[in-house]
Amino acid sequence: MHTKLKFIRNVIYKLERSYGTPVDYHIVDQHTTDPETGVKTNVLQVIKINKAAVLRAREYRSFVYDLAYISANKDFTAGAFFDPEDRRIIIRASHLNGHVPQIDDYLIINNFLYTVTEVFNYSGDYAYELVTKKLKGSIIVRIVTGLNVLDFQHTATSLIKGLLDRDVSSELVLTQDLKEVP
Repeated sequence: MHTKLKFIRNVIYKLERSYGTPVDYHIVDQHTTDPETGVKTNVLQVIKINKAAVLRAREYRSFVYDLAYISANKDFTAGAFFDPEDRRIIIRASHLNGHVPQIDDYLIINNFLYTVTEVFNYSGDYAYELVTKKLKGSIIVRIVTGLNVLDFQHTATSLIKGLLDRDVSSELVLTQDLKEVP
């Protein structure tokens, strides 16, 4: 049994090296709804994963009829084609800091939103395989924590040419660095 577990760990490590992509894993901690206004508030937590094995996507064309197709009056029916994208992602449990993936969680990969549709665990919760679905056209809610640093530098140089000629040049440089706070 120990050799099989070691084999699975080596395969997951090689997949991370080959298909490793940065992933923002968003966890929905709490849902609260105000009964008077009906406003729903979500409390989110973000785990940044440097390398998760993001496997190739399965793209296919699907067609869905509207509700009139299954109703009693079938005089006029319409439908639409759309192109969903399913993607499998393998994440080691050590990257998730003790969190077990849920269906409510979502991921942001290369500025695209993926919702979790299925969760499978490997070899005693060593890693999780997430089957995700890409949501095109949805609003991405991203939490970014950072420290904004502004640095001003003023450099003045002068050159004296003889006794009466003087050439002064001045330059002001503004640089901005965004440092990520863990």
